[in-house]
Amino acid sequence: MQCFRLSHAGFVIEADRSALVIDPGNFSDEHELAAALDSASPVAALVITHEHADHWTAENVTAVRRAAPDAPIFTTAPTAAALAAAGIAEGVRAVREGDTAEAGPFSLEFYGRRHELLHSSIPVVDNVGVRVNRVFAYGGDSLMRPPFTADVLGVPIGSPWSSLSQVMDFVIDAAPRRAYLTHDGMLSAKGLGLFAQRVRWCLEQVGGELVTPPRLDHDSRARLAL
Repeated sequence: MQCFRLSHAGFVIEADRSALVIDPGNFSDEHELAAALDSASPVAALVITHEHADHWTAENVTAVRRAAPDAPIFTTAPTAAALAAAGIAEGVRAVREGDTAEAGPFSLEFYGRRHELLHSSIPVVDNVGVRVNRVFAYGGDSLMRPPFTADVLGVPIGSPWSSLSQVMDFVIDAAPRRAYLTHDGMLSAKGLGLFAQRVRWCLEQVGGELVTPPRLDHDSRARLAL
């Protein structure tokens, strides 16, 4: 199994000549998404963690579905309703914590329930994380400790709903073997470096390491082996 990332919060995981697309949001423009789909194996499924636009857009989901018309979409019930309102209803399955699914070579386990609080004036929405083949875990917009010890765990940084202190506590509490950074689209290069330094320190305390899924900017074949 291997992976590469899209801008901000999106990922593509590949196994056995199939691909799983996660959170193709609005930080990925049509050119980046087209390059990813051209490079990746045929898409077996999509996972959308929640309804916010930085994690999915109708245009990007339509582009993925154009390449893979039969690929199922796994997401929260409110996001499934938003997809239906956008004319994307076929093959959409609402999932919640504790659900499992199979899609091609991918075994999916869903965990978590809610998005982190942005502000008291903003409603808290449903959010679901996913573990893929018991290896790659991604919690969407949540700092809830996964109900398992993660082999490879996503660490959301630079978000408007968390602090550096919360991120560090999340890493230490979850104690993954490996971790990767996500949700970084609003950070400068120096800001990203600061978060990486602090997350790396946390991982050293629990015997883990920081890994970096590549983007395809310079090499369409770049992948991180999982």
